[in-house]
Amino acid sequence: MQKRDYIITLTVILLIIISAFAALVIKEQNHQGKTGDKVISVTIVNKDKTQKLFKISTDSKTLGGALLQRNLVTPEEYKDGFYTQINGIRADYKLDGAWWCFTKNGEELLEGANRHYIKDGDCFEITHTPA
Repeated sequence: MQKRDYIITLTVILLIIISAFAALVIKEQNHQGKTGDKVISVTIVNKDKTQKLFKISTDSKTLGGALLQRNLVTPEEYKDGFYTQINGIRADYKLDGAWWCFTKNGEELLEGANRHYIKDGDCFEITHTPA
């Protein structure tokens, strides 16, 4: 009887280990293809007031990083932290007096996009603002 109990115990332990391993594999497979642990919304309001909504799935900590990940800003401007071009549209205060206004839920950001930390579910607006 003791040998039978030993085999049953070993079988149960093996089944638990195999189940745990299978759960980890399934979790990893479900995560593949995802680009991040946060999803944010970014609405870009162009010069002509047309709007385009972007849902960005990101693992970036900052808004600037999420914009770069989605190719809405150039790597050069991201590195500099000063944005004159968003989604290929220029707003350059030096050239035409226009600028990009970054807001979250209608309130202007108090810091630059590269310093603004994001959370899952955040909603941002980036508005082309004339002089």
